Amino acid sequence: MAKQIVWTVTAQQSRRAILEFWIKQNKSKTYSRKLSKQFRARAAYLSKNNYLGKPTDFKDVRVTFVSHFSLFYKITDVEIIVVGLWDNRRNPEDLLENLEL
Repeated sequence: MAKQIVWTVTAQQSRRAILEFWIKQNKSKTYSRKLSKQFRARAAYLSKNNYLGKPTDFKDVRVTFVSHFSLFYKITDVEIIVVGLWDNRRNPEDLLENLEL
């Protein structure tokens, strides 16, 4: 049975910042729409295939990849909680600031 997908506030802010960056960078919404669709599709896939991602060093957090982004999530009995979205080209030392653990 598929689990409900819940995005934390931090994950929502990261997703919004990524999409807005690409709108500004490309002066077009086309790529941002594509990314948004990919993020939603991966989350929907996770709702049915909970253990698709790899375990991380963070307690009870798994990660899966969408293009060059990492989608961090936790699994509960009834939902998948997206705790962060990270552009893998950024400084890894800033990662903890962008996860809601």
